[in-house]
Amino acid sequence: MPLKVSKKILKTVKPYIRDEWSLPDKISVSDWADLNRRLDVKTSAEPGQWNTSRTPYLKGIMDAFSDPFVEEITVMSASQVGKTEAMYNMLGFLIDQDPGPTLMVLPRIDDAKSISTNRVLPMIQTSPCLMRYIPLNSDEITKLEYHFDRMILYFAGSNSPSDLASRPIRYLFLDEVDKYPKFSGREADPIKLASERQKTFWNKKTVKVSTPTTRDGYIYREYEKSDMCRFYVPCPHCGKYQTLAFGQITWPKEESSSETVKNDKLAWYECIECKGHIDDNQKSRMMLQGKWTPEIKTRTRHRGFWINSLYSPWLTWSDIAAEFLKSKDYIELLMNFVNSWLAEVWEEKIEETTIDKLRTLTRDYDEGSVPDDCLVLTAGVDVQKDHFYYTIRGWGYYEESWLIRAGRCEYWDDIVDIIFKTEYKRLLSEETLSVYMSCIDSGFKTDEVYRFCRHWADKTKAIKGQEEISGGRFYRATKIDINSRTGSVIPNGLVLWNINTNQYKDKLNRLITSRDPVKWHIFRNPTDEYLNQMASEHKILIRNKTTGRAKELWQKKKEALANHFLDAEVYALAAADFIRALNIRKDDSKRVYKKEATDRESWIKRREGSWL
Repeated sequence: MPLKVSKKILKTVKPYIRDEWSLPDKISVSDWADLNRRLDVKTSAEPGQWNTSRTPYLKGIMDAFSDPFVEEITVMSASQVGKTEAMYNMLGFLIDQDPGPTLMVLPRIDDAKSISTNRVLPMIQTSPCLMRYIPLNSDEITKLEYHFDRMILYFAGSNSPSDLASRPIRYLFLDEVDKYPKFSGREADPIKLASERQKTFWNKKTVKVSTPTTRDGYIYREYEKSDMCRFYVPCPHCGKYQTLAFGQITWPKEESSSETVKNDKLAWYECIECKGHIDDNQKSRMMLQGKWTPEIKTRTRHRGFWINSLYSPWLTWSDIAAEFLKSKDYIELLMNFVNSWLAEVWEEKIEETTIDKLRTLTRDYDEGSVPDDCLVLTAGVDVQKDHFYYTIRGWGYYEESWLIRAGRCEYWDDIVDIIFKTEYKRLLSEETLSVYMSCIDSGFKTDEVYRFCRHWADKTKAIKGQEEISGGRFYRATKIDINSRTGSVIPNGLVLWNINTNQYKDKLNRLITSRDPVKWHIFRNPTDEYLNQMASEHKILIRNKTTGRAKELWQKKKEALANHFLDAEVYALAAADFIRALNIRKDDSKRVYKKEATDRESWIKRREGSWL
């Protein structure tokens, strides 16, 4: 039976206790902010009552917080578009409507103290509905802790493990997460430390906000895990809904002065559909008609939002064009423009393989046939959860090679049949070749790969890819079979070959792009899947913003879906390197790559309906 309390009794208790007996208002964060949030004159360019219609794109972000189904919110955004104010509106909403212990994490402890003193406290003091929750005892409000009548608000720096791991919290706000250290002191990832504090709350919420850095940055990785919403606005001319992209901002080609473009307002936005000119005075109406559209259509508890500076009501098209012109000739400035203005990850592309380039490498032979100049076959196998991708490549003189076979299979027995038991016939003779050496990735299903490689030790090697190997070497061999009783290495035991994938991809790219002569060939009519996966990566420069140092790295392109055939080709190349097939010369008559086929029983029985 529900407890009933008379109005007379309610009048006798303190207001904050009386509020505890009342259900929260059914109101969204954006509506709450329009009613209650006031912007402080000291910190806001537009002080006074908050108005969501000024930045319509923030409405969807804020209202996701008041959606009881949503548990995580990730905002990957340009700087100065209002994302932080939206986060403060969420904070004010929960203080007033749905209180619970809350932690706000900033990159450093000094940042936390500054935000607490200069942003959050003024927000509370200027908003009457929040001011009533401040306790009479001023000692309850410190730089890093606010003890309200109904909840506690903590502030912490990401570099302080004790502040992140010492208290249970329901709400977690993480600001500028890409500036967090990977480790908090001697502890683990600071975000993981803070998230652990929410375990006991079934109705927890986490908000992550940041401008992006690289694809390895935390905010980009989290955004990819979300439903990936983007804000679509209609063209005022044709009505076509589209996201705003920097490539559509246009200005006179002959004008290269950033100051002239900015001061004379020479830039305009060109509709991607009708090519109509969209002026600055048309932007606000477009924003009001905008809508958030997720790329992932299934309903999820993790909402993600992306927004760039083109949506900002405080910037004109000419402001953005001028900033680009000012930045384009300086790497550091251009990085900042891409990250902080366009809200895109920074990738400084150096090299890439294109599908058109790969098509020019096809030759007049069928899959499964061996050209007569081919002397030895190697194979690479990329292991997935319930299937394999493989390539078989033939090698001749002076690093010349031909793709013999490429495909996908489901069982280990299929790998045995395709790689170890199949004889591949030459084009113009009755002679056949079998695979001399193969490499199998052990990064997934490691124990099964090890068992397989022990059984076929004379024809395959277990490998593991690494971005770097000390001394700049291509590979390093490590004996991994150890006697558990004595701790000594077992003679003739399994060897794990760690390969430098970056260097092998460099080598593969040089072979693919070789023109005089062409050294890398593909059989006629390769599948689109093979070509797409072979062109799935590009080489980029990753720069440290602090030191300016850069390292080159092969990474999957944002639009690429998979790179399994590329990995398999890298492993086949490594196998050729292990047996010195890359060093065959025409005067090297002593080198022979022939072995008798081993007719042994299948190492494991096939089970229908299972990959093992």
